[in-house]
Amino acid sequence: MLIIFDHTRHSIARFVGMRSVISFGLAVLFIAATVVSFQVTDASAQSVCFERTALLKHLNGKFEEAPVAAGLAANGSMLEVFSSPDGVTWTIVLTQPNGATCVMASGESWIGVKKPKKGKVS
Repeated sequence: MLIIFDHTRHSIARFVGMRSVISFGLAVLFIAATVVSFQVTDASAQSVCFERTALLKHLNGKFEEAPVAAGLAANGSMLEVFSSPDGVTWTIVLTQPNGATCVMASGESWIGVKKPKKGKVS
């Protein structure tokens, strides 16, 4: 019986060791996939670009997102931040001078920052 217990304990130790190897492998795979997903190529950039009106209708209809900030880039592109009224979801959209409108990032928990009063920086 001692041999069976010792064998079982060895099997459990081997199982726990294998489990940590699998967990480590999954963590490495997740990190690699995340890094690769942030590399934008021409092919992937095309897959996140939409017709502007359709994209704005989708953001408003599905997520109730509306513009909360906008700015003009040096190359003539317009950057816009859309957020739901409660800040649960947000989307950053870039409209290029040629009219292509692309989703640059999206996420959850948007926190708007109030513009400081003129001359008051905190």
